[in-house]
Amino acid sequence: MHTGSIRQPAVAGMFYPGDAETLAAAVDALLAGGRDDTGLSPARALVVPHAGYTYSGAIAAAGFRRLRPFASALQRAFIVGPSHVEAFDFTSVFDGEFYRTPLGDVAVDDRAARALALAHPSIKRDRAGHVLRSRERGEHAIEVELPFLQRLGDARVVPIIMGSQSWDACEVLGTALRDVVDWNHDIVIASSDLSHFYDDKRARELDGAFCETITAADAELLHQRLTRGECEACGGGPVVAALLACERLRARRCEVLARGNSGDVSHDRSSVVGYASAVITGDPA
Repeated sequence: MHTGSIRQPAVAGMFYPGDAETLAAAVDALLAGGRDDTGLSPARALVVPHAGYTYSGAIAAAGFRRLRPFASALQRAFIVGPSHVEAFDFTSVFDGEFYRTPLGDVAVDDRAARALALAHPSIKRDRAGHVLRSRERGEHAIEVELPFLQRLGDARVVPIIMGSQSWDACEVLGTALRDVVDWNHDIVIASSDLSHFYDDKRARELDGAFCETITAADAELLHQRLTRGECEACGGGPVVAALLACERLRARRCEVLARGNSGDVSHDRSSVVGYASAVITGDPA
């Protein structure tokens, strides 16, 4: 581990406001309202999009609002994302101490990160997918979720980037998460957008297939449908791993909370990106 290491923001001022006061106000406005969360089952995992807040912020907020009633008990968030900008063949758990946003530093839970890396040789403490060694724009899949968590509480994070989204990689990570997560105090967050650059009609067909499949909470079926091209998700592997992590929960249930695409905001329906948020609930075994 690189002592004292801080992962600097890569997309502040692009995907979300770069000024702390403006960002706090924007996130608070997105989290405001929504349905009454009183009496709902605790969220064990979330699926949330990771595009710019203008496009997917409201849909992401529909997921994060499910954490409001339980925010005081939330200690750790295991955030799993895909690698958009760097190629590697393993699952990378950030080996530094903090992820920084304009709202401040979010502490990485070192004990949980180490436990995951000990679970299998394909899970490594590393910077791949987190900190680029070049001048290219850095990865955004984890970073854009952090301001929502920061405005809800002070949970530590375990940032995870999947370099491979094969079934084997999903199964290894899902099993490792299952053994490390404390369902009474932790949340697993899968960061993913859905279909990319189809017209609105085709995008809604593909995204509908994804949402239909995830509500069945069947990780293997979802991976098969993604592999066959029957639906799309850039973070399909993280979603599959999250479903596998939740596999032993009793009365497990997955509910889609919100969905849409970029055309809902831009009004350009010729080429859109799809988004959805979902929550997985259930009782610890």
